[in-house]
Formats: sequence, C-alpha cells, structure tokens
Amino acid sequence: MREALLMNLKGFSASQLKQTIDDGIASKEETILVGLGVLFEEYYNSLDASSQMQFLQSLSKLL
Repeated sequence: MREALLMNLKGFSASQLKQTIDDGIASKEETILVGLGVLFEEYYNSLDASSQMQFLQSLSKLL
C-alpha cells in the first residue's frame, strides 16, 4: 500500500500535493488517514534527529 501511494503521488508538484491532501481531509473518509500516515512517515524519516524533535514539539502543542 505504501509503495502504491507513493507511486501515485510521484512527480506531484507542491500545489498538486496540497490539493490532494486538502481534498482527502475534506472528504472526511477515514481511509485518507492511511495515506496521510504514509506521507507523515516519509516526512518524519527524512528529518535529522534535531528536526524530528522540533516537529514533535510542534505536534505536541496541538494535543
């Protein structure tokens, strides 16, 4: 599933990705959470340890 999602989004511009994410969130379908989780994982894993901590601190402020 991860690979399929990433292949479907490969080559998307920032504006195309934003539209896809916005549409998914607006749909209120729980299945979009899986896709957003894959993007979250890819982004988180791309960060160095310091950036991960900053990201986690930002997230913790939302809770």
